[in-house]
Amino acid sequence: MTSTLKFLSPLIILPFILLQGSCTKDNQEVMTDIPVVEAYLQPGSQITVKVSRKSPTDENETLPARDLDHLVVTVCYAGSWYTLIPVGEGTYSDTTGLIPVVPDSAYLLKFNWDESVVTSSTLIPAKPAGVSLSDTSISMYQWDPDDPPAGQHPDPVTISFTNDDDSYYLATIECLETDPVPVFKDSTYVNDMFSSRPTTDDVIDINPMSIRYFGRNRIILCHINPEYSTFFMRQMSTSQNYQDPPTNITNGLGIFTGIHSDTLYLRVIQKTK
Repeated sequence: MTSTLKFLSPLIILPFILLQGSCTKDNQEVMTDIPVVEAYLQPGSQITVKVSRKSPTDENETLPARDLDHLVVTVCYAGSWYTLIPVGEGTYSDTTGLIPVVPDSAYLLKFNWDESVVTSSTLIPAKPAGVSLSDTSISMYQWDPDDPPAGQHPDPVTISFTNDDDSYYLATIECLETDPVPVFKDSTYVNDMFSSRPTTDDVIDINPMSIRYFGRNRIILCHINPEYSTFFMRQMSTSQNYQDPPTNITNGLGIFTGIHSDTLYLRVIQKTK
């Protein structure tokens, strides 16, 4: 098994919900300007922090002008502070690779926002251990609602791993084909990547019907922190749409968290009738 670190984009797994902001009502509504942080620290990748702003949900709400590319965003590792380099659109990166991302190490984030200091901290989890996949290939028919295939679907594919401390894991599945054939005929997806829910178990079962494409698929098992699990589950919920999501950012919103992953591969073969 090899490790990959290109599975998390600012969205897959966790798009930020645009929520109603606090405001004062005079002739217009002025929304409180709150920074939103998004950073996933992963061994083998440069540290990158995305800073945006909590968005208005009403056309009458306004935000003061702000240049998001002139903040001083710093990260502390092993007692030393490093200033990240702005690379555009509110994104700051350790472009020189000076900050190592090391398992079981702590990282601090800090930058000024108006009169407040925005801070956060996280730990880098250990790499998943004892990882195995119950099958490396499965065969199934394409699902056509006008002509449903007969017979049963394949059994779930099980990812097994060591989890003696009941920490959090989730799995994502991404098709690697350049011209993929959908499992559900004529289906299109806003997000081509499927993600399981976080678990503290030592297995994750992948329902074959949740796999979106035939061909070679990459399964990424992610060892995540509790704040990631909480944030993920809140984004999956539809019952709290008018509340701010949970966050581990002081004086802001969003997430600053560590992740460690391992990668497996599953081939999904299309059966013919």
